[in-house]
Amino acid sequence: MSCSSCPNQIKQHTVYRCKECWNPQIYCSRCIVDNHFGNPLHVVEEWSLEKGFWTRRTLGELGMVINLGDHGGKVCDHVISGARDICVVTLQGVQDVRIQFCGCGRGKEDPPEHYVQLLEVGLWPGSWKLIRTAFSLDVLDSFRRFSTQGNITALDFYTSLVRQTDGVIPTTVKNRYREFLCATREHQFVKWCMRKGMEPTATLSFGCLSNLCPACPHIDINIDPGWETRSEDKQYLDALYHAVDGNFTQNMKDKGTDIDDLPLTLGAAYFADELDTKWYFSVMPAPQSQNSSCNKFGAMGYYGHWGAVSGLVGLSCARHMFVMPGGGVDLKLGETWAAVDLLMLSGLQRWMQLKLHISAYDINCQYRIKFWERLEKIQKQFSVAQHSSLRSIRLFDIPSTRAGVGKFHEPAHKLDCRLLNSFHYLPGAGQTDGEAPERIWASTTSLGIRTREMTPGHRHDTINYFHDDMNWRRTYGIASSLVKKCKEAIKYEEEISRSIKELEGEINAIDLPSHIIDKWNIDRLKWDEDLIKASRPPLACQLSRTSSGLSDDRIAEIQRGFSARVAAWNNVAQSSLGVAIAASMAGLAEQRRAQVLEEVKVREDLLAENRSIKELEDEINAIDLPSHIVDEWNINRLKWDEDLIKASRAPSDLQATPQRRSVLNSPEEKTKSPGTKLSRKFLDILRTFEIHLPSSYPLDVRTNNILAEAVKIEMVMRREDASDALDQVRAHLAATYGLGRHQAKSTTQQQKLRNRGPSQRLRLALNSAAKAYRRARNAMVALGMDEKDPTFQPLKNSHLKSFVIREEDRRWGDSKATKESWIWESLSFVGNDFSEGVKDHIVENLRVHWCRTKAKADRWAEEKALVLEEMKRTLRFFDFQVHLWKARANVKDENSLGPAAYALKQAFAYQRLLEHSRQEFKIYLPYSVRSNMKMFMDMMC
Repeated sequence: MSCSSCPNQIKQHTVYRCKECWNPQIYCSRCIVDNHFGNPLHVVEEWSLEKGFWTRRTLGELGMVINLGDHGGKVCDHVISGARDICVVTLQGVQDVRIQFCGCGRGKEDPPEHYVQLLEVGLWPGSWKLIRTAFSLDVLDSFRRFSTQGNITALDFYTSLVRQTDGVIPTTVKNRYREFLCATREHQFVKWCMRKGMEPTATLSFGCLSNLCPACPHIDINIDPGWETRSEDKQYLDALYHAVDGNFTQNMKDKGTDIDDLPLTLGAAYFADELDTKWYFSVMPAPQSQNSSCNKFGAMGYYGHWGAVSGLVGLSCARHMFVMPGGGVDLKLGETWAAVDLLMLSGLQRWMQLKLHISAYDINCQYRIKFWERLEKIQKQFSVAQHSSLRSIRLFDIPSTRAGVGKFHEPAHKLDCRLLNSFHYLPGAGQTDGEAPERIWASTTSLGIRTREMTPGHRHDTINYFHDDMNWRRTYGIASSLVKKCKEAIKYEEEISRSIKELEGEINAIDLPSHIIDKWNIDRLKWDEDLIKASRPPLACQLSRTSSGLSDDRIAEIQRGFSARVAAWNNVAQSSLGVAIAASMAGLAEQRRAQVLEEVKVREDLLAENRSIKELEDEINAIDLPSHIVDEWNINRLKWDEDLIKASRAPSDLQATPQRRSVLNSPEEKTKSPGTKLSRKFLDILRTFEIHLPSSYPLDVRTNNILAEAVKIEMVMRREDASDALDQVRAHLAATYGLGRHQAKSTTQQQKLRNRGPSQRLRLALNSAAKAYRRARNAMVALGMDEKDPTFQPLKNSHLKSFVIREEDRRWGDSKATKESWIWESLSFVGNDFSEGVKDHIVENLRVHWCRTKAKADRWAEEKALVLEEMKRTLRFFDFQVHLWKARANVKDENSLGPAAYALKQAFAYQRLLEHSRQEFKIYLPYSVRSNMKMFMDMMC
């Protein structure tokens, strides 16, 4: 092969090509070096006739010398020493190159330092004095992205570069892993400072490198200009929502390290200032064991911890999952109160002047018990002289704070804790769930495997980089996140507001004392007031513990009260003529037959408790049936008797009831005991006997004018049947709920066995009532009722549930349940004839149901207002950043042209975020948002 660049096109024994260049040509060794004057770090391939294949070569091996300085690639006339061999690491692997440094002073007495000359050509030095290693900026930027996005370790990344260099015997490649660790740490720090417009020094101001949440309130940036004049009930709109949690996967092994090893981001990022933290724990008393008035939580030390650092406790924005500046503290054992107190003092410094904070912590029920007392002691502990020694903590007056427990952790607490610290009932909480730290820890858990092997300073730097990248990703996703929340808030706020109006309308329609809702509302407002004052929980939104279960007598009473029997059908039938009379009478017979068969099918002893054979016969005989129907029943009865006579022996159940032949009309049967069971003969008569009502005929038959009156009568009858069945379903559900709470207190096996019978009977009775309703509804649909009738909706098994009465029955996701099962939309059953005790119990349950629904409506209304306010703050935040970076770019110093250009680039990035947010919010914020430019001008002055 011949070189494509040489003029004589002489055949070459060895030729080269560069696959990194576009449309690679074949060159000789001299031509390929000359053609790569602008790309000296490309890796080429060599073809030799002896080998017969392409092999990897570097341009340095072919004689390439990189001449630094502004000399067009030529050697500087003022070189002080010869070319130096430097190991350079790029994305193509590890290679040795020869670099000739420039000796020109460039208008100054001394030439630029060697590391400056390397940085000018895009190489990061591995050391800052006698340089032997350098890394391309591309390789460092790639590692930063892969590390934060894909959680790639430095060892894995560097090993992949080594294998890129030699995939057969990688041990022959020079090991520059240690230099790579130092270079990446330095590079990330310098780039971070550049993105924040800060000089990379060791005395950075507190929290200056952190990415702030655009939607959270910042007094000097984006808060509403009239925030100080808001009424107390609207102060939550300008409150800071923050959450605390510990992560014990972010530990560090107990290894011999430099005790003076400090992070490059000392106090400037997401950890409390390391020097202040060290001094704080040196003057604070040793942590004592923490007794719990609730359950024993692992966070309080009821768990084994290991390592020089057992984990960290962090502070984050509870609504948008931003890690807050200065909000991280290392733990030695469990989450000691001293560590969390320092976290609060450090992480909340920027927000001490707000009027209200809303705090979430999975053990807030314990942490808040003596919180204010501890802060007072800490403030006294710090003398005036000691105050001046603190770099980060200047303010100690934390604003009024409404505390709660995250919704996911709430079920792990005792009932009192759940009621006092629930975000479901906390005024101003909106739909904040308080679990933001858990989502943050989920994305950084694998990071702990890496950082536990690092030195203390390197560990803090790495965690800080991850948190900052996480915050930045949430910054450019904040607009979409708020739009999603706003859509959800508008939807559920409307649905639950409509539900609460319907519920109140139902309550006002039943026979209850007048103004009862007003009284309940007074109790609810008192509850909110007590929560804000952190006083004891009132009884407005909970049942007394003594009413958690029902006695068997009360359960039976509820059953009888809700199971009203049809008694007026004869009167209805007598007012009709012809076909109408026959249809009505047949309907009664069909109704009784189906009811008896269903009740006997589910449980015969249920009949033995509530209805004797005599009572059943009286009911059937009371129906004025046509004579031919009775004759048909008698024929079936006599046929049964003949079969019994022919049988070799009577069935066992018939032997117990020898006089069953006269089950319908025999006067002797009236003397039988009330507990006698139904015979198989009587059941077979009921099963085989069919009565055809209009709903059982085909469509063309039942729509005939001849059956019009019969259809009308059956529709009325079926509606009453469905209504009665629904009342029974509600009654059985209420009784089952009360009995379930009673059974939950059973401790012995004997108590559990004793309660099993009533529970089974209630469940069977519930299923029977549900089937009766479905049977009546199917008939009504066949008779022409609309399938989407709002009163008689399809009854699924998922609908057979009671509304939540007790806090321990609440489940994750209940906040988005806009209403309970549709069967509770009507409360007319409350007006039925109950005993005083049963009715009081039902009204008490109804009161709790209303209070919970009202609280849910309040939270969604707050959520809607909060999201709209957060949208406004986001626009102000991005607008502030645009003006801030443009002001930084407005310089006239010739040496600052580079930083000015970067400032314009940053301003353009925030301008894009601002325009994107405006486009996303335009439906919800059709008007322009008032900016805080006066605050900005005051800051710049």
